[in-house]
Amino acid sequence: MSIECSNPCPAAEPPISLPERLLILAGRGDYPRLAAEGARRAGVSSIFAIGFSGSIDRKLRDFVDGMTLIPFGRFSRVLSAAGQSGCTAAIMAGQISPVSLFSSAFDLESLKLLRELRVHNAHTIFGRAVEKLGSEYGIKVLPASYFMKDHIPDAGVLTKTAPDGRISYDIDFGNRICRAVCDLDIGQTVVVKDGTVIAVEGIDGTNSTIRRVRRICGKGAVVVKTAKNGHDMRFDIPVVGMRTVQVMKRAGISALSVQAWRTIVLDLPAVAVAADKCGISVVAVDSGLPKAPVFGG
Repeated sequence: MSIECSNPCPAAEPPISLPERLLILAGRGDYPRLAAEGARRAGVSSIFAIGFSGSIDRKLRDFVDGMTLIPFGRFSRVLSAAGQSGCTAAIMAGQISPVSLFSSAFDLESLKLLRELRVHNAHTIFGRAVEKLGSEYGIKVLPASYFMKDHIPDAGVLTKTAPDGRISYDIDFGNRICRAVCDLDIGQTVVVKDGTVIAVEGIDGTNSTIRRVRRICGKGAVVVKTAKNGHDMRFDIPVVGMRTVQVMKRAGISALSVQAWRTIVLDLPAVAVAADKCGISVVAVDSGLPKAPVFGG
């Protein structure tokens, strides 16, 4: 199963050298810990983390050499802590709820950044943060996928539960719709059933989008998650995990489609087993777009 690349695909990024000291800008969930483990296996000697208070797994401390917690919205403190870390490279890992943009107290540096941007989404906000880390502190932000090779699926059916003809049609249909939605920077997820779009992800996020589905169309819908053509893999790369499976189970979802080589599936073997127990097919579709960069190719 594959989806054609309708626009010219960007060229692959040149190889990235392995940093000695790595900074993880950490959000919620297991992703920061798994990224730290991957970096250690790759040979990174020193790893430091900056996380947001109240939204980070404190167990991350056991996997890094130092960790600083800062309230969300204190952008100047994040920049200062990043500069003091002595790191020359960083990755962004973990969930930061976009809703935080409307519910947090921001410092002057954060307010200034937001006022400078006419459009507020992951690419504009994190893109500006990446620029400042580079220009002010010489920190290069690496692709979020770089140390996650073991969690990025190849193309194919990832579960023992295979999609039937109806589900396969909805996967193809959903990928066409989702790519168009993602290219417009609306969201990364759509839910479809029987050739009908049931839900489109907005600022509420993937799990909230899935939760809407059960009351609209009952059981049997298909969740499709994609990254857009030209997606900046340094941040906001599509991520699914055990939490996604739990939410899909409660919503009566029949299948999940992700992009092969361009999606992070946290703890892929465990996700496949859990999905099978729920009767959910998980399929990785070849989009024809460039693969997310990973250490060691």
